[in-house]
Amino acid sequence: MIKVHALGVTPHTDLPEQIRSIDAAGLDGFFVTDHLFVSRGKPRREAVSGGDPFVRLAMAGTLSERLVLGSSVVNIGLAHPALAIRSFIELAALFGGDRILAGIGAGWNREEFEALGMDFPPLAQRMDRLEEASTLARALFHQGFADLAGEYVTARELPLGPPSSPPPRLLLGGGSDRLLEIAGRHADVVDLNASSRRLKLGGPQPVFRDMMRRFTTTADDLEDSVQRLSASAAAAGRDSDSIELSILVNAVRFCSESEVEAVEGDFCREAGIDRQSLADCPYVFVGSPERMRNQLKEHAQRLGLRHLILAPADADVLARFRQDVVAAID
Repeated sequence: MIKVHALGVTPHTDLPEQIRSIDAAGLDGFFVTDHLFVSRGKPRREAVSGGDPFVRLAMAGTLSERLVLGSSVVNIGLAHPALAIRSFIELAALFGGDRILAGIGAGWNREEFEALGMDFPPLAQRMDRLEEASTLARALFHQGFADLAGEYVTARELPLGPPSSPPPRLLLGGGSDRLLEIAGRHADVVDLNASSRRLKLGGPQPVFRDMMRRFTTTADDLEDSVQRLSASAAAAGRDSDSIELSILVNAVRFCSESEVEAVEGDFCREAGIDRQSLADCPYVFVGSPERMRNQLKEHAQRLGLRHLILAPADADVLARFRQDVVAAID
């Protein structure tokens, strides 16, 4: 069965009402991002600021007794990862470890580092640090104690237990070969981002390149990512079937068959890519419920999807997608 989660927006909206709407729509979980701000090329004074992910997740856990609480993903590049791990452990103690998907990431927004007067490390260093942070998270989630002397992360007889039962699940997300290797060794859940073979991120505004990369990625690309993830898990002595896979869906638009081409053209233009069919893009659903069901069924079977995280949308759209598309194929 595929779980459907909603990605919350920044706290400038009515967050409690948003959480209640997600719960009432029958979705399975509430996810948050973690950004100090995202400028999207505008002056920083006009940038969209983010909120504290753990405050938002705690509010969601208080307002709903059943929603899964997840992060996509907390940036562990700005502070010692033990601080974020402690917050996930606290959420698990409050609401149950089975409700917590602890997503962590290396950080990709150079501007956030610069705004804090911090160097933005090269990708290889950020990935090394993420792997050490993942090792630390596994130890603290499962034993409540860690002793780690890494090149970038150190924990000297660090006690953050006792661990919850069950512990939070560790989520990693990305599309690079290195990320998939790390996830194969450590992750419980992997969010399949667009393939780095399509387009490398980087530059002053990687958020734009990320959308271009996602909208040009196909199910074939992600099938290759799944194979690389499975190979890494096998090399680490893990059962790849124990790793759950998710996708963050950027766009859902219900429309008639005659409108599909025009809607896809609008999405392509917004993403900055040439006009093309998006039928094989796992991050976009356009058309009738039947068309969406066929697309989801094919991608779910090929990739082994267990979770869909839906970008912010009207509550009615979220409820309709959950009921008429996902529930109809389970």
